[in-house]
Amino acid sequence: MNHLESVQIRLLSITRGCRYDMHEPDEQGVAGRVIGNGLDNAFGEHIEPDLLIRGAHELLLIIEREDRNPHIEVFSLADIVALARQAKLD
Repeated sequence: MNHLESVQIRLLSITRGCRYDMHEPDEQGVAGRVIGNGLDNAFGEHIEPDLLIRGAHELLLIIEREDRNPHIEVFSLADIVALARQAKLD
């Protein structure tokens, strides 16, 4: 499995149950926020936990699930853009 496939699986998992067009995700138990201030690179598989505390120069998308099994996933915004570009090419 390549890096973007892993990102896609994590993204689909954290947004499971949401509408395909992501309309009103907050009404479906999903919240998100972005931290950072630069769109530079994909991080790869590992994002250092202290980046979430002190902020990061990279833009990070944090998606939180607020249901019976709450959890958080963190994505590089560059990875999300890469997925969108890949979907357009496929």
